[in-house]
Amino acid sequence: MVLPVPNQSTAAAGSKILASEWNSDVRDAVDYLVALQGGTGRRNALINSHFDIWQAGTTATIPTGGTGIYLADQWIAYRNAAGATVSQQTGPTGQKFKMRVQRNAANASTVGLKICQPIESRDSLSFAGQSASLRLTLAAGANFSAAASTVTIRVEYGTGTDQNPITGYTGATNALSTTQVITTTLVDYTFDNIDIPSSATQLAVWVEWTPVGTAGANDFVEISAAQLSVGSAAGYERLPISQTLVECQRYYCAGLAVWDGSATNGVRFSMGVCFPVTMRTAPTVVQTNVSNVAFAAATGQQYITVAGFSTQRIATATAAGVFNETYTANARL
Repeated sequence: MVLPVPNQSTAAAGSKILASEWNSDVRDAVDYLVALQGGTGRRNALINSHFDIWQAGTTATIPTGGTGIYLADQWIAYRNAAGATVSQQTGPTGQKFKMRVQRNAANASTVGLKICQPIESRDSLSFAGQSASLRLTLAAGANFSAAASTVTIRVEYGTGTDQNPITGYTGATNALSTTQVITTTLVDYTFDNIDIPSSATQLAVWVEWTPVGTAGANDFVEISAAQLSVGSAAGYERLPISQTLVECQRYYCAGLAVWDGSATNGVRFSMGVCFPVTMRTAPTVVQTNVSNVAFAAATGQQYITVAGFSTQRIATATAAGVFNETYTANARL
């Protein structure tokens, strides 16, 4: 559950504030703190909001079209043209990493680039009928080519369940669509009073831009933090990295499976593999052989659930045997 942020009334120095307004602010703040301490939940609906977790790698070519690519956990980079890269970069003071989405040097395509985080319906429902705020920390590269150094910021909602926003939400509508000029310095930008209708069952946050001309060496956008919360904007929520990792592993995880024992030629041997957390849905599991003795290199799987899967191999000899494999489990939207 996402907690509403307390009201934050302000008054000029020397002016008076109504008792009713003061009482409302204090009551709201106390309710918020009690709910937070009591374990009601966090206020930021965006996962991996400070780009701490990169289970899938640290740099990748953005594929042409399709559903884009997840590299920083829970963040999609998308372009319907070749010649773009997403990468991990050193973060600003106080955090380890940030994300860069870049049009490659000398690329002449002016097809737009997009950064997106879809929010699972389970977490989107608490925004229905509420006013929300979005906070983003963004910077442009020295050769950022979008007209007037402008990006488009959107908060999109839909009425389906757990869809991918790249392929399209049912009833897709923008609750927020605005432009923002960005500079070569990381700056916090805040967007308040985003009305989410009661019919909304899924949300997504977008940062988009359209390049012009031919790319220079530093035609990119960087994002170091993001927050979508109910109520008015507040300071960034920072979670322990261990908690962020657990939240990310609900959607994607990677691991190693090892079988070691006595093999019998021609017999199929199986082993259960448990995921580190319960996943959002039964994932797509991809296995890669690392080594094998007395077993075939070909991997096999069955009984994939939200909790784990069974890996299996056929023995090729009657002897002491072993097989090692890495796996990824993908339950992303």
